[in-house]
Amino acid sequence: MLANKTRIRDGRGRPRKRTLEARKAPGQARSKETVNVILEASARILEADGLHGFNTNAVAAKAGVSVGSLYQYFPNKDAILLALINSFEDATQEAILQALQSGKGWPLKTSLKLFVRALVGMHYRRPKLNRVLEAEEERLGGGADDFAFRPGLRDLLQEHKNEIATPVSRTTERVAMAILRAVVDQGLAFGASQPSVERQAMRAVSAFLL
Repeated sequence: MLANKTRIRDGRGRPRKRTLEARKAPGQARSKETVNVILEASARILEADGLHGFNTNAVAAKAGVSVGSLYQYFPNKDAILLALINSFEDATQEAILQALQSGKGWPLKTSLKLFVRALVGMHYRRPKLNRVLEAEEERLGGGADDFAFRPGLRDLLQEHKNEIATPVSRTTERVAMAILRAVVDQGLAFGASQPSVERQAMRAVSAFLL
């Protein structure tokens, strides 16, 4: 979802590059477990304290690993945030594809409801964490556009193109996803219930598409 590198400002206001790439890909099972432990520890800190208590020393202590071990995989805390965001997006994509598969061959509105339910449900699985990640995604330079072009919404719109009021295109897909993300983000920010956000998201995207 996010680029591997993003530009930030140095002390004199000039843009400089800060790498967000993981230093070492976890190939062995033990390495993967270490990465998972670090990410879960990071998630719990963000849920409990937000960004205020989030730093590599705190993450290492929470995870029960040395700071040196953490730096083998993540060069800085932004790289950890990136990994959390990517992990969330991958899990969301999987949930959406499963939901759409279960409704294969159904009318557009029914399939769209399954899509919306899966998207909203993933955001509400860990709402405190996701509020932080959504804000940080914006800071790091991400957005919903890249996610919109993964399989799922695109295929659904194409399959039901004769039922949609606007031609199916990347713009249509981008706008539909932006509408959904805006409703979900507002719901998380103001503490709206999951069913309420599902209804609002469905109404909003249906008004645009249908």
